[in-house]
Amino acid sequence: MNVRFHKIAGLLMALCIAFAALPATSHAIGEAGTFYVAPEFGIYGTGQKAVNSIMTFGANGGYFIMDGLSIGVEALAYSFDVRKIDRTGPVTNAIYTVASHDGYSSNPWAFGANALIRYYPIHTDKAAFFVGTGIGGLFSADRIPYWENGGRGNYANPTLPVDVGFSVNLTQNVAFELVGRYQRIGFDSHGLDAWGGHGGIRITF
Repeated sequence: MNVRFHKIAGLLMALCIAFAALPATSHAIGEAGTFYVAPEFGIYGTGQKAVNSIMTFGANGGYFIMDGLSIGVEALAYSFDVRKIDRTGPVTNAIYTVASHDGYSSNPWAFGANALIRYYPIHTDKAAFFVGTGIGGLFSADRIPYWENGGRGNYANPTLPVDVGFSVNLTQNVAFELVGRYQRIGFDSHGLDAWGGHGGIRITF
């Protein structure tokens, strides 16, 4: 896991340096007609015992269709710190019966994407505050969670993020972005409530 973390962190750092080296153009945050890209790293806790924590790596980007309103997408890799809940005997549901330890991985990875919409009630050439939401999904080779509410989780889960964040300009087209997020992972009884956030460097074009 540490090797993968260092590789992904190195890639994100290289992207930030490359974007920061672009010719500077002065853009107010939230200005209509501008694009932005933001490599990001996040960490979350959950409201359920099945997962201790979640780390995310990826990037989001968007386009301001009007002043203070953007639409965009986000692509993420997820690393789950899963807690195995030991059980005696086989686990049975309406479809199949499996041994209690089948398919368990302490750190399963998943990949997903969200479509995002963000509204910026405060946006200037120096800083901005925004709220947002979206819809998406994540996919994994392992069931997430391993066990929750009397059954095993799913290989594919819908996701619903709700964001509150701010951006502060560091240069004319590079800003630091910090986002607090609640994200629902899975809409059934085996789903997770993830609480945390992510930070990144936003580059505006």
